[in-house]
This record gives sequence, C-alpha cells and structure tokens, in this order.
Amino acid sequence: MLKDNQPLSILIIEDNLGDFVLLEDYLHEKFETIQIFHEELFSSAISTIKSVKKIDIILLDLILPDFQREILVDKVQKHTGDIPVIILTGYTELVLARKLLSVGVSDFLIKDEINPEILYKSIIYSLERKSYIRGLKKTKKTYQDLFNLSPQPMWLYDISSLHFLDINQAAIVKYGYTFEEFRSMTIKDIRPANEVELLEDSLSQRMLNDSDRFAGFFTHVLKSGENISVEIYSSNIEYDNKLVRLVLANDVTDKLEYLKKIEAQNVKLKNIAWTQSHIVRAPLSRILGIINLLELEAFNSDDLP
Repeated sequence: MLKDNQPLSILIIEDNLGDFVLLEDYLHEKFETIQIFHEELFSSAISTIKSVKKIDIILLDLILPDFQREILVDKVQKHTGDIPVIILTGYTELVLARKLLSVGVSDFLIKDEINPEILYKSIIYSLERKSYIRGLKKTKKTYQDLFNLSPQPMWLYDISSLHFLDINQAAIVKYGYTFEEFRSMTIKDIRPANEVELLEDSLSQRMLNDSDRFAGFFTHVLKSGENISVEIYSSNIEYDNKLVRLVLANDVTDKLEYLKKIEAQNVKLKNIAWTQSHIVRAPLSRILGIINLLELEAFNSDDLP
C-alpha cells in the first residue's frame, strides 16, 4: 500500500495509552514521514505546543484528567492559533459536535469508528481547510490594503438599504465626514436633493438589467455643502458573506471646468474666425477686386491710340 509522503508533525493529546498506540499505528500506516508527539495532560500539551517549532495537526481527546469538553477545547484553541484540532471522543454527542465545529474545530471523530482511512481523510481534509482559510485571509488582507491605501475615495454600501458599510480614509478626507457619520448615512445623503430621483432611476435600471459593473458622471455634495463632479466606477463584490456594492469615486471637477474653458475658448476662436471671414475679409476682398479692375482699365487706357 502506498503511503502519503507528505511530511507531517502531529500532537496527540490522549490520556489512554491503548488509544494512543492505536492512533500511532494508524498514522504510520498512512504516512511515510511523520513525527508524533504524545501528551496526557492539557498542561504538558501546552508546553509541547510552545516548544515545538511546527505542529501541523492536533488530535485531542475530549476528556482529560485536568480539563474536559468545551472548557478543554477553548483552552487548547487559545494556544494553537490556526493549527487544526481534531476531536476524539468515545461518545456520540451530536449537539456537542455541532457546537465545537461551529467554534473552529476541524473534525469530530468517534473513537470506536476510527480506522486508518477515516483518520487519514480527516487529517487531509483539515489541512486543506486550513490552506483554504489562509488563502481567504490573504485575499481579504490584499483587498483591505488596496481599499484602505487607495488615494481615490472608495466605499462599500448595502445594495438593499443603500447604507454605507465601509469607507476608506481618502473618502473621509475628501468628503469631510467621519467614519461614524458615514456609517449613519446612505448614498442618497451625498447627492444634491434634485438628483436623488435620478439616482433612484439609475439604481432601478441597473437592477432591471442585472448589471454588475457601472460607470458614469454624477454630482456629489461634501459635508461643507460644496458640490463636486465625480466619475463613478462600481461593481458588486462579496463582503462578510453578503453581496454589496464597491464604489470608486474620482473627483473630476477641475477637469470638467478646464474642458468648459477650452470649449468656451473654442467658441471664441470660431467667432473670431467667422468675423475675419465675413466682416473683415469680405469687404477687403471686394476692395482688392475693385483695385484690380481699376488697374486693368488704366492699362487698357494706355493702349488706346
């Protein structure tokens, strides 16, 4: 039988020597390279956890001489960080099992039902789950860094209630509201009163079209009462197991004002061009034409005998 060659370090916290020996045999049957630590008490187990450089899995008997059941699990978890804990018990207690699984225990195994295959699958599942959770935490941290450190104002809002859920520092500085003030507001509160209906129509259309991404230009109101023009980019994302809306707002007030000045200047240039072609150049062309006719008549007069 092929063994798993994944290097593994396991701490078995079990006060029954017979149960420990059986677990040890099961582990050696399934794993090629394995290091096993054994402790019979919670107190000595904590010393091992602190002294051993790396422990991949903890197999924990639910009844020990010094602590038992929920109290034991709680105390172990306070010292194990993200090390997966698999509970071993001689009793079928579904209510307790659900409770312990809900607080982060990786698995709950009945001793009389354990065999090499069941134990192996439980360990592999626990390691994969740990890897997946680490990936989620890394992804969440990356998102938080991108969100919080962005130089552009960003926020999350609840799609149903339109309340702000999270706001980055750039938005707080730009709009002038504190984080707590934002959290008590909806996205309607940063719109001019005469544009709230336009906002509601836009939201309704997006829901009707089931549109995930959106971009557009809108007017926002700062806490000071000043209106600014913003270019909005928004998209749905999952946040705390809920679908919410992520918004990035780019202040384009100065840009639009500059464009208006350019457009106004272009209008002036067109007017100047029209004036030159119709008011100045047309009479001048007529005068030049008359001069040419006079010169032609003078030339013809010199040719007369």
